[in-house]
Amino acid sequence: MDTFIGSLIIIFIVLVILLSMAAFAPYYPDGVPPGSGIVLHSFTAGTIGFADNYVSRTQNLGSFGVGVPQDEVLKSVTRMEITAGVFGGSSEEFTISVPQDVLDWLKDAEITFNVEDTNQYGNLVIKWNGAELFNKKADRGGHTVPLGASRIKEQNTLEIAAQGPGLLFWAATLYDIRNFRMTAEYGPAKFVDFEVSTDELESLDRFNLGWFTATRRGTLTVKVNGEDIFSGLPDRQESIDFTDTGLQTASVKPGKNRLTFMAFNGSFELQDVIMKTYVSKNQRTMKEQFQVTATQLNSMKSRGGIVKIYVKDVEKEGTLRVKVNEEAADPVLGKVGWNRISFSGDLVESGSNWLEIGGTGTFDVGEVSVEVA
Repeated sequence: MDTFIGSLIIIFIVLVILLSMAAFAPYYPDGVPPGSGIVLHSFTAGTIGFADNYVSRTQNLGSFGVGVPQDEVLKSVTRMEITAGVFGGSSEEFTISVPQDVLDWLKDAEITFNVEDTNQYGNLVIKWNGAELFNKKADRGGHTVPLGASRIKEQNTLEIAAQGPGLLFWAATLYDIRNFRMTAEYGPAKFVDFEVSTDELESLDRFNLGWFTATRRGTLTVKVNGEDIFSGLPDRQESIDFTDTGLQTASVKPGKNRLTFMAFNGSFELQDVIMKTYVSKNQRTMKEQFQVTATQLNSMKSRGGIVKIYVKDVEKEGTLRVKVNEEAADPVLGKVGWNRISFSGDLVESGSNWLEIGGTGTFDVGEVSVEVA
């Protein structure tokens, strides 16, 4: 009898372990893995792992017009929680840099955001370079705060805070803010950034910039960090190869680099503008920088973080590996579909952080996102 009961207990324990493994599996072939929905950064990775010749990075720069007014998002925060009470609260402060070329063509600017939830116990206060732009109780829904071109400098400080609840000393003012954006209008030139890592530059073969020209009239000039790589009437399906060594005065550098599109005596509509980075190297890893606000950091400290990796194809089986600020998370066996790697919130800090992904196999990776768990 004791042996039978012991066997039942062992079977029960095994079932619990199997169910737990299924609940927390790192692989989700039929859907996006669960998470908080608070996305800190997302990008398309390309080939990860080991390969001989490959596209190390594909950057979709979007579709846009050239020779018409442009919008550039200079600051974007998916979600922040602003509070104020007798015993303290949470606010946000950002330093916003505006490139000189945008300043030279600047026409207008505005701040937009959505209040998802609030108790309106106190005012929401928004300051730009110390000057109040907004100081009132903000209703739920969308809000637009005019900023104007004259207030914009090369370096700016944006502050978002709340006033206390007044006589309601036992409570705290709350504003749950979503999709906060500071947008500048400039033009008619179009500026687009693309990123390059130090590793990519060390083993660079070439860059390829391509697009479909939907409408064309006049002369189109394309510059990289201020130096021409194209000038003329583009083909319907245009493709431009250039190398770092081919640029005489403004070499491509690690981090962000700037493409400038200018139209003369006309305008252009460019669709599906793609920048591909070709490298020659046996082992392929990728580094991406992501930002964490003070509010997001508090959430990550208590809940942790996750990296979601969508594998389109497995050319060679192996594990997917992730490092956050040079600290390794537990690897997972990479499979086609969504893969999830968890990491401790103690690995991140407020401000800039680095994510590195790699693998022992060879993977064609699509979307990668860093999120609060």
